[in-house]
Amino acid sequence: MRQKVKTFFHVFKQSIFPQPDYYSKIPKASITFSFKYFLSLIISLNLILLIFVSVRYNPGKINRFINSIIISLKEYPDDLVINLRKGSLFSSYNRPYFFWGDLAGKRKLYFVIDESASAGKILQYHSQVLLTKKELVINNQTSNVEYKTIPLAYFGDKTFDKKNSEQFISLLTIAKSLLIVVYFVVVPSLMLILPLSSFVITLFYLSIISFFIYIVFKTYFHKRIHYKKTLQVGLHAVTLPLLLDYILIIFKPSIPANFYFKPFIPSPIAFVILLAVFVFAAVYETYQDQHQKNIHHPHKPH
Repeated sequence: MRQKVKTFFHVFKQSIFPQPDYYSKIPKASITFSFKYFLSLIISLNLILLIFVSVRYNPGKINRFINSIIISLKEYPDDLVINLRKGSLFSSYNRPYFFWGDLAGKRKLYFVIDESASAGKILQYHSQVLLTKKELVINNQTSNVEYKTIPLAYFGDKTFDKKNSEQFISLLTIAKSLLIVVYFVVVPSLMLILPLSSFVITLFYLSIISFFIYIVFKTYFHKRIHYKKTLQVGLHAVTLPLLLDYILIIFKPSIPANFYFKPFIPSPIAFVILLAVFVFAAVYETYQDQHQKNIHHPHKPH
């Protein structure tokens, strides 16, 4: 096991940046070797992600959040009635209503009801959610857009009053009692679901990208190249794009607002573009000197 871990970290280190000295050895190895490395990389990154998520959203923290919602719901006004009718909001108040919570000793604004507000006012309120005359607005601070909106027509006709808030408190109380059980069912399930979905999706991207790069090199560079070997090189070239993707997923919610960078393109597209660049560079580094190299004995990269 120790030797396998040592081998993985060696391959990981060599695979981060495409270098001809190492990448030229990859096509000589079995593609099974590269698939094992790719699978190990996926499992390792998802395990780290799951550890961070489990710590950040541990049962104690979730329990405190539920308690703060329950306390706030108990303060819901007896005379506040919210009606959704035909995609429009009607409130019994003629002023905004602020739904506050107390989490970890800090007062936080969770929800605002303001019939006269525009969607952009959520940024002035610094609220997580804003309900306007026609839209539900959600603060989207950790994405490349500041907020997203959902038309109220999507929710149909609804009514929320003091009685509904009491019913919601009952549901949250039940959720608290089941929290530990649910937590220890969800986390093990994610240990299987996350690596599997990541493996399938990333391999799909790699297969498509490798095919187009294979065509480009065969047509325009006139290289003696095979699709299987192009894909094999891609299984190593994916290292840095995947690493960056997971770093952003893990740390982005913790990045201070003044350091927040908003990309010009959505993250999945940015990942695919970065992946294509790295696979292209890796294939180029792998085959640039192929006419000057004599391949005698295929072996694993080491």
